[in-house]
Amino acid sequence: MLFNSITFVLFHFLCVGLYWLVPQQKVRQVVLMVGSAVFYGWYFWPALILLGASILVNYGFSRWIDAAENKSLATKVAILVNLSSLCWFKYSAFISENCVDLLAAIGIEISVPPHSHWLPLGISFYTFQVIGYLVDISRGKIGAEKSFLVFGVFKCFYAQLVAGPIVRASELIPQLTSKRVFRASDFLLGLYLLLVGLAFKISLADTLAQFVEHAFNNPGNLEVATAWLSLYAFSAQILCDFWGYSTVAIGLGLMYGIQLPINFNLPYLATSIREFWHRWHITLSEWLRDYLYIPLGGNRAHQNRNLFLTMLLGGLWHGASWNFVFWGTGHGIWLVLERLIPKFLPSGRVGSALRWFLVFNGVSLLWVFFRAETIGDALAYFKALLIPPFTMIDSPPDALVFLLLGFVLFSTLLGKSMIDRRFLKWSRWRQVGVAFLMILLILSAADARLDFIYFVF
Repeated sequence: MLFNSITFVLFHFLCVGLYWLVPQQKVRQVVLMVGSAVFYGWYFWPALILLGASILVNYGFSRWIDAAENKSLATKVAILVNLSSLCWFKYSAFISENCVDLLAAIGIEISVPPHSHWLPLGISFYTFQVIGYLVDISRGKIGAEKSFLVFGVFKCFYAQLVAGPIVRASELIPQLTSKRVFRASDFLLGLYLLLVGLAFKISLADTLAQFVEHAFNNPGNLEVATAWLSLYAFSAQILCDFWGYSTVAIGLGLMYGIQLPINFNLPYLATSIREFWHRWHITLSEWLRDYLYIPLGGNRAHQNRNLFLTMLLGGLWHGASWNFVFWGTGHGIWLVLERLIPKFLPSGRVGSALRWFLVFNGVSLLWVFFRAETIGDALAYFKALLIPPFTMIDSPPDALVFLLLGFVLFSTLLGKSMIDRRFLKWSRWRQVGVAFLMILLILSAADARLDFIYFVF
């Protein structure tokens, strides 16, 4: 069941209506649990078996860690089990294929049984979320949740189950256990975020996708202007797609009176790669900092190594492909260089503008690895972008230019309203007008509806 479908909208408002109609918090928890199971199973019901097993096993792990004298050992076992499941579904085919290729390179031919490429929806997100929960119990930051029902909702709340934001137990569980009070302002804001998130996704991301698809499927035939504009189109597409999803998720939560964390904060305004990661996929960046970078040593020792390894593993988290290894490596090297050479541009407005230009274009260039199917495709696209002779016989499609201008306009006028509560301060006429415009944008591009990009991570 996709957020950008009529089926989901009807399903969601049915769940919200049931949630607020019943006064008992326990029954409300049941509504959220059953609703989340239906939502997840709708896409591919056998995946519910894995999700249910993960809930059951990790509930046991949480109670064991909480009661164990040797919390470190219990936590390591729990993390190993969770990562083993993630690695099997996400990385086993990649590892086996590369082992076969490596052995073939030295003259050893072996065959391996065919491997299923089925990847459970959201497995990376809900695995990281529960690992953070188990580690927080081990560190004494929180106690293990005793209610299996509450833990189950924390583990699979449908608003953020498939693609985040990655929520800390200390943020979400108290909101599940305390009885929520209906507030019209939260519901209204949630409805607005649902509309603006869907408009961001459907009218921009899904429409830009057709130009991106054409460019990355034909990198050898691209002229330089079209190659650059198509790359900027992917930069816009992935932001609109993922930010749109996160905005919808936050809106869905607000309709239940539940606050979910902000996941994006105008990342393409960043003037350093460090600032970019403070603005892009914020909950993942914070997770990597707290549960990987700091345990590796953080700023205390070998900071450059820790930065590099964190981004490398962050790249691998996105997918089992050498493309993601190179993508994460690029960001890791950039973070290290930025720390070693903090000031190589003039200060003031000119320096700030130059830094923004470099960061935006550098991030866009690294997106080539993220979007291309293979390393060969990525290299072909880089050739079209950067290596002469450059040809400009045909002009880029006018529709692409207008869509990119629409992205800039949309982000400028409505970006801030997606990360704060300013919508509630607008006049009623402005609220209605903007909401009506979002509905028109959604309906105008409804035929372009695609899956969310991060559903496969």
